[in-house]
Parts: sequence; C-alpha cells; structure tokens
Amino acid sequence: MKNNFIYITLIIISCTLVSCKGQKDQNNNKSTMNINNKENAPYNIYKDGELEINYDKLIIKNKEQIENEFNKFNYQYPSLNLFIEKIKYYYGVNIDKYKENIVVLDQSLSPVIAIKNLPALYVEDIKGDIDGLTLLHYNQFIFCDNKSSLVWLKKERPDLIIELVKTFGFDKNNTILKYVFSNTNFRNKFAVKELIFEERNHTYILREHLVDKIREIEYNKQIINAFSETIQGDFYYTLSDIIKDIADTPNDYKNNEYSIAFLLNELALTGITGYIDYFYENYPFYKKNILNNDFYNFKMLKKYTEKVYENNDLEAMYYIQDPDGFTNLRKEKNSKSEIVQQIKNGEKVEVLNEEGKWWLIKTQKEKQGYVYYDRVKVK
Repeated sequence: MKNNFIYITLIIISCTLVSCKGQKDQNNNKSTMNINNKENAPYNIYKDGELEINYDKLIIKNKEQIENEFNKFNYQYPSLNLFIEKIKYYYGVNIDKYKENIVVLDQSLSPVIAIKNLPALYVEDIKGDIDGLTLLHYNQFIFCDNKSSLVWLKKERPDLIIELVKTFGFDKNNTILKYVFSNTNFRNKFAVKELIFEERNHTYILREHLVDKIREIEYNKQIINAFSETIQGDFYYTLSDIIKDIADTPNDYKNNEYSIAFLLNELALTGITGYIDYFYENYPFYKKNILNNDFYNFKMLKKYTEKVYENNDLEAMYYIQDPDGFTNLRKEKNSKSEIVQQIKNGEKVEVLNEEGKWWLIKTQKEKQGYVYYDRVKVK
C-alpha cells in the first residue's frame, strides 16, 4: 500500500513538471490595457441579505497557503497571457479588462476566482477548505489540457466540470458536453432550465448554442422529414413546460417572445406538434406576435403553422405517440385517474376537445377518455 502511494505521488509530480511544457509565453509581463482604463471586477463582493463576503480579503488572507499547496506538487504556473486566454476560452470572461489582481468569475458562494499575480484559479474543496489536489488538478485541466486531471475531476469533483457548462455556458468541447449532458436529468424542468438558460441580474437568457449542442450530441442532429414523424426525447418533452413558464412569467426572461418562438421551432423540428397546437389555442397573444414577426425566421415553425395548423382544407388525422410505446386513456384529467384503455403507438384517435393539457379523445374501440396532449400527434 505504501509503495502504491509513493508511485501515485511520483506520477502526479511528474505530470505537473511536464504538463505545461511548451505553453509558457515570452511575453509573460505584457499588459494589453492601461490600468487607468480598466473596470472594477463585478463579483468580488458577494451579498445575500445580511451575508457579505469580500473575496479580495479572503484570497489575500489565504494566498500564502494557496501557494504552498501548489508548491507541494511543483506546479508549473502558466504565463499570464496563457492564463488570460484560457479563462476567456472556458469561462467567457476577459479578466484583463479588470484592474484588480483578484477577479471572481461568477456570482456565487463557491465561485471560481482568478488570481493574476500567481497566476492560478482558486476553487474550494467540497468542504469549503483549501485543498492542494483540487487546486492542482483543476488548474492542470484548464491551463495544461491534462487528461489525467480531467479523469480525477470527473471522479472526485464532477461539479467543477458540470459548472463549466451550466454556469458559464461552455460549449467548445464535445467530450465535456457529452459528460455534462449524461449527468443531466432531461425530464426535470429545473435541471434543463439551469442548462439552457443563463441567469444574469435575476433575468433568464436563452443559450441557443447549448440547445443546438443537445440536438447534435444527444440526438445525432436528427430532425423530422415529415410532421407524421416524432423524435423521442425527454429533453424536447420538457421544453413544453419551459415554454409555458416563459409565457406565464415573461418579465423573468430576456427576449421572451423570441425565446418562445425558438423553442417552439425546436418542437417542430422534433415532431412534437401537439404542444404547438395547445400553445396557439391557449396563448393567442403570443401566436399573433409570432406571426406578425414572420416566425422570427424559424422555418420549421412557419411550415407547420401554415401547412398544417392553419390549413382548414387539410383533414387532420390524430394518432398516439408515447416514449413508452403506449399511453393510458384516463377516466378523468389526471395521471392517477382510472385507466380506461391502453392505446398503442400509431393507433388513430379522434380528438373531441383540446382544452387544457388533458385532451378528450375517442379511440377506435369507441371508448372516450383523457390523454396528455403531447401524446397526441397530427398527420
């Protein structure tokens, strides 16, 4: 056991000595902006009610201990220019525009903190303490592209990898994205919302690029060829709940009407058209504005609306499509109501009433009851 520990320690030290080789920059002390023209870092002081944390003071107080932790492993610091560029790449933050040596990258109780005059990133361990291995592997992954450190983080601190995408909207590495998506419950509205929206100043901003990446990575870029098709996926079924949230609380979302149109177009691309029908019927104000803005140039949403939804000469044929291969016909409008019949995928049904989220239908066996709206498709 002792020999194994020595062997692992030697590997870590060896990795730290060579991992950043070739990434040093001769212009380490070059300043790209005049200090007088620089801004104040926005998140260096955290306030929440009576709680206030000054991260400048916190880092200054603990800087010697942080350096000692790095020195235990002979960590090779990157050049300042590389430090700045990697932070832009992963976090979308240009720390060079701020006058402080300490720049907090996000507004939270456990933020990522850039320390220019090391240069290094500081993150706490899971107990809120200063931990050398956490600092080592996090910095080696970010600045040295160290694969061993990525493996360590996935095992010991997966939250730090997930945070890159959920907090900072990172989308430049499909391996990282695939890992984060695999650790996201796409059936959970709050988990999906946290992923595809950035929260800034108490306002949600849609990250279209991450919605695109989810289709690319999780669904192999699939889109339907005809509205009789459906791409099965928890993510897209959950979007309907998020669209409703935006419509019900528009002031919480930036560009709310555009965001609704974008997400409705995602449903059209996926063949989940039942919710589009529901939304148009229950939110006519948004429907009117979407039409008046020429569908914000979302072609599939426009095609569905004009060719299917508004085509009065088209006799719609409704059928069942459910991820489980069947859906339950309920006696009442809730998921705990008595089951009248099980309806298999592809079976034609007659829609008698489209009000609300539970639609009244009649099956081929002449039985009437309720099914959830997004299980009914139109051809």
